[in-house]
Amino acid sequence: MADPKVLTAGGWKTVSGKCKVQNNDLLKALAEYEKLAEDEHEELLECILEIKQEALALKKKAAANKELINYLTDMIATAEAEHRCVSKDKADYDKENMTRKKAEEAKKYQDEDEEEDDEEEEDGEYADQLLAALQKLKGAKDVEYEFIVCEAKPHPCIMVAKKIGPKHKEQLTKMTGSKRFLHVGTCKVQEGKYYFNMEKPASGLARKMQASIKHHTGKKLAINVGNEVCEEDEPDYRPEAEGAYSQPGRPTPGQEPLLNATDPDRRRGEPLLNATDPDRPQEPLLNATNPDQRPAGASSISGSVGQGGKNIPADVTTVQNALNAKAKAGLKVDGKCGPKTIGAIIQFQKQMGMPKPDGRIDQGRGTARALWSVGPLPPPPPAPKPVTPPRLGKADLAKAPQIWHGMRQIVDTNIEQVKRAVKAHYAHEHPALVKEIDENLEKLDAITDKLDHRIAECLQRAYAAKDEAARKAELKAAKTILAEYIGYVKSEKLIAHVDANPWVKIDLKKTLVDHMTHMAQSIG
Repeated sequence: MADPKVLTAGGWKTVSGKCKVQNNDLLKALAEYEKLAEDEHEELLECILEIKQEALALKKKAAANKELINYLTDMIATAEAEHRCVSKDKADYDKENMTRKKAEEAKKYQDEDEEEDDEEEEDGEYADQLLAALQKLKGAKDVEYEFIVCEAKPHPCIMVAKKIGPKHKEQLTKMTGSKRFLHVGTCKVQEGKYYFNMEKPASGLARKMQASIKHHTGKKLAINVGNEVCEEDEPDYRPEAEGAYSQPGRPTPGQEPLLNATDPDRRRGEPLLNATDPDRPQEPLLNATNPDQRPAGASSISGSVGQGGKNIPADVTTVQNALNAKAKAGLKVDGKCGPKTIGAIIQFQKQMGMPKPDGRIDQGRGTARALWSVGPLPPPPPAPKPVTPPRLGKADLAKAPQIWHGMRQIVDTNIEQVKRAVKAHYAHEHPALVKEIDENLEKLDAITDKLDHRIAECLQRAYAAKDEAARKAELKAAKTILAEYIGYVKSEKLIAHVDANPWVKIDLKKTLVDHMTHMAQSIG
């Protein structure tokens, strides 16, 4: 067995003096190796590699000096054995550390989300609050929120929160002028439907709540209240049919288009990227009172067809005929939506270029528009190819500017891949919606605009500084800029929207946090 003393500076000094050879690089590497702690795996591996390389080079020059050759042979063998041992320790450590970091990060984000939830429940516009609460409830598993209904005309107002308190009632009263509240109930999401549970719900409350949510947020949801069920594609509730007044000049919910150019706030509160349910705006894309605006054939189905759809036999027959004609699907036209029909829908959506087909056709939406469009489908765009950030090594002031610039290039590239995926998913929607999506996607460029080159420039000047005072001044400026970046990443909701998109996983926030941590370590 090789003697571990051969990897010591003292051992080498003794042998080199006896054999009358000198190699300061090897001596320096051995001395550095002895100083390192057992858990400094990266540094240990670098030192061991350098020791081995210097020993091999010296062995070639040792000529007939047998004692020196034997010592260097032992040193090389010991270095190789130590390299294997450290590599194994590093792999074990990295695995444990990754598990621990994931747990800490999950807890940290959970704490941050809970803080943000509490803030959002107390601040912001009513529509924003309601939509955010509904989306978070839908994204949670086996979680119940509380809700309260304030009776008002033309629509009741609903508040959903983890815990309904006096402030929620005050807000609803201030907004509606009404103090007529129903008892607080609980709500949860099961199989995509919202279940509202309360004592003795009034008849027709489910339709009123569905209409209210759509009126305020633009989202038409499947609602269950007691024994009453309202699906997404049921006819809209008309409050004026029961004597309720409607605001002059304002279209009723069933007439209102998804994109109202004269009233852009109508969709206030809807996220830039609807990650929780990207394919289901829940209301007609076009004005239901003007069927001529719809693509030819789209009005041939009265409800959704496919995976999770209503699947009325007549609609299924219509879709099967269309798929056979448009996509040569070879389906048996029997009005039954089975695996073959759903598979044909999925295949057609792949031909459309949808990154994640859902196997469902909704009236007036992209798949329906493409299925009944004139002429063949255009070729699908290339699939998104996000870049995986490289592993960050030991923090170094000299390399920090280059690492920051590289990170910005990766983020720019990956944001473009997200844009590509979103555009591919919505490519066949109505041009007005496509235009709006394109405009919203351009807002993502603000992320790298905000995380600019200033910190890299400061660190570059700090590294090149001729005196300590100038160096400290640049590092202080870099810390200020880094604090600004950290605050921005923590508060910018666009970053969360990008990471929540269901088509391309880029871990944008993690990439940014990792690189900002690296910059902090480089600053010291």
